[in-house]
Amino acid sequence: MIKFLGFLTGSAVSIGAILLLLGIPEIRLKPDSPDIAQVPEPTPEPIQSITPEPPAVATSRPTPPATPVEIEQAVAPPTLQWHSFWSPFGSQIAANGFVSRLETLTGFDYRVVRVGTGVYDVAFAYTDESERLDKLSMIASAAGLDLPGT
Repeated sequence: MIKFLGFLTGSAVSIGAILLLLGIPEIRLKPDSPDIAQVPEPTPEPIQSITPEPPAVATSRPTPPATPVEIEQAVAPPTLQWHSFWSPFGSQIAANGFVSRLETLTGFDYRVVRVGTGVYDVAFAYTDESERLDKLSMIASAAGLDLPGT
């Protein structure tokens, strides 16, 4: 009897520790489940006829065609760099949970980067130094974290 009570107590403590470390899991029901209220489908709005406007008459000289370098500069997206800003996590689950919470608070895009076996960093994208500093200060204020460099 005492062994059985010890087993139950140990199991309860273990489950409590796991829930404390990882948090309470979200349970998502399937959309076809009877417990979820069905949302009515929106009714389509009638299509309004649009009369095209006459084309504008050009009164100035046309601009010369762009050079290949100008086209490349106009089309090329800015180079994204990634900044790791928090001490590494020991599991991918913990890092993903941290990212999920930060995305909810800040709306930024974060990535979990595997550095090595059992080592996961959390990073965000930025294009220049001022954007990096702005994002660090917004993360620190939204999440209440003490981040270096803010």
